[in-house]
Amino acid sequence: MPEAVHIPWQPIGGGRASEAIYDQLRALITSGELKPGDRLPSERAMMEQLHRSRPTIREALRMLEQGGYVASTHGASGAVVQELTIDGVEQPLSAMLQLNQISLEELGEYRAVNDGTIAGWAARRRTDEDLAALDSCLTAAEQALGDYRRFAELDVRFHSLLSRATGNQVAMIVTDVLGQVEQHTLLKKMETLNDGACLALERRILARHREILSAIHRQDDAAAKQAMREHTRAAATDLKV
Repeated sequence: MPEAVHIPWQPIGGGRASEAIYDQLRALITSGELKPGDRLPSERAMMEQLHRSRPTIREALRMLEQGGYVASTHGASGAVVQELTIDGVEQPLSAMLQLNQISLEELGEYRAVNDGTIAGWAARRRTDEDLAALDSCLTAAEQALGDYRRFAELDVRFHSLLSRATGNQVAMIVTDVLGQVEQHTLLKKMETLNDGACLALERRILARHREILSAIHRQDDAAAKQAMREHTRAAATDLKV
């Protein structure tokens, strides 16, 4: 049995810890840093590494298993990373995007409509818990300015939290799939920039996210929708490599 791989954990801020752990592991899997067959640390090891409870760790692993990213094992050994296939709901679209069978322009055109609708729904349906998680995410993003990998992770998390605020399962799944592609594209772009240009890009993204969140706080669905559409149009320009 192969030994468990080392996980380069990032600090876990506010919001639900299980979701933050899930987001980090999923990002490592979809980026290729964790490969099929790699064994994750055991539940106990992750509890010790992250200082979190067993239920929190199990919830993160459950979400990963539901998405087809890992397979759980019996006993004390850790879950095993799976080969992403074209089965299920998520994998076909993700595979096509990552293989450049769908263009960035097509993605941007779709997201301008889709993400705008999600922002409008989130403005009407969000709870106080949703607002707290979104606020925490943007606070963490501000603190991550200058650390482009961490910032890209939080960029994706912001959109994921918005989709969760809608309460719509389809919106959550589609956003999660597209979010991983966006993160890959954002990282690719940032790697071509010098430190000053990269920081400027991060600040533009953060400012647009704050405008969206302000509308959601006010429960102004029209303003949230418009702010998101402007954000996706600007992002399409920003992310051209």
